[in-house]
Amino acid sequence: MKKSFLTLMLATLFVACGQEKKPINTKIMNIQYPEINANNFEQKLVESVKRYEKEPLYYMRINKSNCVVEVLVNDYPIHRDYELSNYATPLEINHVILKSGEQTLTYRLYPVGDLIKEEYGEGDTVMTLTDNTAIAISIIKMDNGSEKTLEDEEVVIKHTSLTDAKGRFIASGKPYYEFTFTFNAQVPYANEGWSKGQDLSKLDQKLLEAKAVAFYKEYGKIYETKDANLQAKLNFGKEKRTAIALYRKLSDIDELWKEYLSDLNESNIKVLPVGNYKIVFFGDKRIIFLLSNSLKLGSRGYSALTIDSDESTLMPGIYLYLPEGKKLEDGLYMIN
Repeated sequence: MKKSFLTLMLATLFVACGQEKKPINTKIMNIQYPEINANNFEQKLVESVKRYEKEPLYYMRINKSNCVVEVLVNDYPIHRDYELSNYATPLEINHVILKSGEQTLTYRLYPVGDLIKEEYGEGDTVMTLTDNTAIAISIIKMDNGSEKTLEDEEVVIKHTSLTDAKGRFIASGKPYYEFTFTFNAQVPYANEGWSKGQDLSKLDQKLLEAKAVAFYKEYGKIYETKDANLQAKLNFGKEKRTAIALYRKLSDIDELWKEYLSDLNESNIKVLPVGNYKIVFFGDKRIIFLLSNSLKLGSRGYSALTIDSDESTLMPGIYLYLPEGKKLEDGLYMIN
């Protein structure tokens, strides 16, 4: 009898806990593409991509020493490298080139900290940039239309970090260094992206933070509920921009959607509380991002929303903006 009563109590408790989980509030996460769903996401992306006789693709090749680095193109973060090693493969940047004309590239250099000790088991903690700190960045171009390879690349511009008269890095001894240069890009498409967003720095900052945090929290519920339809609606604008800029084919888009579904279908998903973050603006202050304050490798530079599962830890990039003519009181939008 006692066992039956205990079983009934536990069952009631589990039902009550289940009822406490609130549904996703789509009024907090504004939807720009209500017609998109899990079934037509791929086809609608394919339809948005146009083919051209010439399909220029722009890449960044980067080499650094005695520093870690963050890179932004047109004030949008495209690369972070907090390790001692370098990437051998050039990095695509078309997705942040919205239209033809002058583009900006900004890099931010930081000291290596304890990386040398962690890598080699000895050495000092380095808290400033050194005489030997250096970075070289090349912007290269290829024609996707004729399916050329890296052997056919054209160097658009090559930048090397500045040194003083003795050949020492110009910011030696400092804890941080930032530099911006420009380059020209010619592309056959024009994407709106975040260009028609409002200057978020001019809005009520407390309300802006509240709306951003609320959006992040609701976005986490997509993984808890495995809502593929809402995932498709919210991310369509970003993926449309990327598909157009990279001239993506059906096979590429199919693989992309499989990745989205794979993340949603992982086992024992747990959404961690949104906290320990700082607000940063991108896109000439048109984009807001909640940046994790963690300096741990794998978390540094990522968003304040963490999705844990048996298979992995995901920190999705949720870049938000407010289109022209919209009110902050009504909430934010995922960028296009």
